[in-house]
Amino acid sequence: MPYDEREDVQKKTFTKWINSHLSKRNESTVTDLFYDLRDGTKLLLLLEILTDTKHAREKGGMRVHRLSNVRRALDVLASYNVKLVNISADYIVDGSPKITLALVWTIILHWQARVLKEVMAGFQQTSLEKTLLAWCRQTTKGYAGVDVRNFSSSWSDGLAFNALLHKHRPELFEWASLANKVPFARLQHAFNLAHEHLGINKLLDPEDVHTQVPDKKSVMMYVMCLFQALPPDRVSLQHLEETSPDSSLTETQGGGEGNNLKTTMRSPSKSSGMERPASLVSTCLAAYLRCLEEVLVWLLGAEERMDAMPEIGDTTLVLKEQFHDLEAVMLELTGRQSGVGEVLKEGSRLVKEGLAQGEEGEEIKQQMRLLNARWEGLRVKAMDRQSKLHVKLMKHQQEELMSLKSWLSSTEERIAAMSPVGSSLMEVKQQLEQHRQLQRDLENEQSTVSSLSNMVVVVDDPASDAAYAQLEDELTALGERWGHVCKWSEQQWATLQALALHWGQLEEGVRQLTLWLDGKEAQLRHIESNPSTNQQHILSQASMLQVSTISAASCSQAFLCTALLILSCRAPLRTSRTDGTAFSPSLRRRKQG
Repeated sequence: MPYDEREDVQKKTFTKWINSHLSKRNESTVTDLFYDLRDGTKLLLLLEILTDTKHAREKGGMRVHRLSNVRRALDVLASYNVKLVNISADYIVDGSPKITLALVWTIILHWQARVLKEVMAGFQQTSLEKTLLAWCRQTTKGYAGVDVRNFSSSWSDGLAFNALLHKHRPELFEWASLANKVPFARLQHAFNLAHEHLGINKLLDPEDVHTQVPDKKSVMMYVMCLFQALPPDRVSLQHLEETSPDSSLTETQGGGEGNNLKTTMRSPSKSSGMERPASLVSTCLAAYLRCLEEVLVWLLGAEERMDAMPEIGDTTLVLKEQFHDLEAVMLELTGRQSGVGEVLKEGSRLVKEGLAQGEEGEEIKQQMRLLNARWEGLRVKAMDRQSKLHVKLMKHQQEELMSLKSWLSSTEERIAAMSPVGSSLMEVKQQLEQHRQLQRDLENEQSTVSSLSNMVVVVDDPASDAAYAQLEDELTALGERWGHVCKWSEQQWATLQALALHWGQLEEGVRQLTLWLDGKEAQLRHIESNPSTNQQHILSQASMLQVSTISAASCSQAFLCTALLILSCRAPLRTSRTDGTAFSPSLRRRKQG
């Protein structure tokens, strides 16, 4: 990221901006920006609020549903003439921090800057940022200690925010009261006033702004909110011309301006053959050298990061980590490509138009040759490493895929060959032990399943789309098979556990019933072998037989209930192949280069 941008701050402030809109409909808010936008539903909901138009969405948790929702959101943006550069649904679904932030920033710029675009209608060739900066300079002019030169360091002491508020709402506070406040307190003061009197959410936290280099996009986003809430002044051409050229940023998606390094340049001894003013020549050369140095500083850092990358690993986990580390560099290369091209283009223009002649012209030509060579060398080196990583990673992933296929086939055969639920407690206990082994095998295979749940594939040409779709279908089918095995295992374990309990109760009941029957049979034999003529004795024996009959009926009923429970547990399991959800595989699709 450029020196004046911070991913952690952008993630926090962009999340607050989204939630400020979602709260208008009492919808659930975003907690993790990179995760919560992956399925596209929050994106579509945000766009519904911004456009006041209902947008259909796919239901389902599979990757194909998430991709469909994100693509629909991107289509909605395109229909509103929102330019999307290097932003694809795959990166959003994969939770790419850089691309997710770029997408949200694009949305913020489009909808937050509508009023700003109306004000700058007369300056079509001027960037949104330059116009906003000119408004800030125009509004804060005359305030002691306020000199707005950019959307980063110029705001860290809190004075600029307060000056904007005081200019339009002087009744809210005395400007002199800020003199005794520390920067943190000034920032808090401004954010509280804006929230209480202008209805602007506290999108920024004082601790994130009170730094040496605050995040540029977050500050710019908040200032756009102030611009919308405060009475819009027309921006004068004078203030646009006064705006520092190195602070201007055109409306871009994923990139940003880098560190503007001061460069000492010897002044030309005479005007060019076209007799251009010396000030123009000096300005053009200084601007070129400033951009060149910025690119070279970044290029040096990127080369150092590439050189510091370790040898290609030997495990899938390490390979994926290395692939994702390289991916960050590749995305940065893509974002910087236009900047390098602009430097080369500007250098060529200086030489071609005679703004740099003689020794200076030759020096610029040499600089351009070296820059082009270093850029191309870095790009080729990154692509070569990506290619090697992908080949090795795909080899490991294919091995894991074949291993899981083989394991599932053998496990399905193993399940099919298992005998029906046992007909005795001993058999059930044996089956419980067999099932414990199956569950241990399932746990051991979980690492392979987890690895395949986030498979990385690089698509380097359109012809690969069919193979990609086939691989995605294959992973989905494996996911269903894995889910079926897991579901069956859970149900079978519950059945065996219940059977073990009921069999124990049944066997104990049989033992007690046998003892009871033996006792009653002995009593009956005694009565039969010793007949009595005593009426009282006969009535006593009859009463005893009646009680025994009732007791026998009660025992029989309990015995029957236990037997029915066992029969119900031994009924065949019927599970669908589509009801397992333990494995939801998804491909992480990447473009080559």
